[in-house]
Amino acid sequence: MKITGTRSYILVELDHRTVRIAGELTTTPAFYASIGSINNWEPPHEKSKVTEEEKKEIVKIVLENDNPEFKIIFED
Repeated sequence: MKITGTRSYILVELDHRTVRIAGELTTTPAFYASIGSINNWEPPHEKSKVTEEEKKEIVKIVLENDNPEFKIIFED
C-alpha cells in the first residue's frame, strides 16, 4: 500500500489499483478524509465502483498504517 496526496485529497494505492479520497489537510498535521468520496477507482479502473467491503478495507488499512507524525482521520 502507498499513500500520497495534496492538500485536498489523498491517493491510496492498493492491489495495483488507486482510489482518490477527498478531504482537507490541516495544520495539526492531520488529513480529514471523507469516506463518502470513496466511489470509483482511478484510471485505468475508473469504471469499477468501490464496493462497501472494499471501502471498509481501505479505511482499515489506512488507519492501521498509522504515522505518529501525520494522522489521517476519516469522517462521513
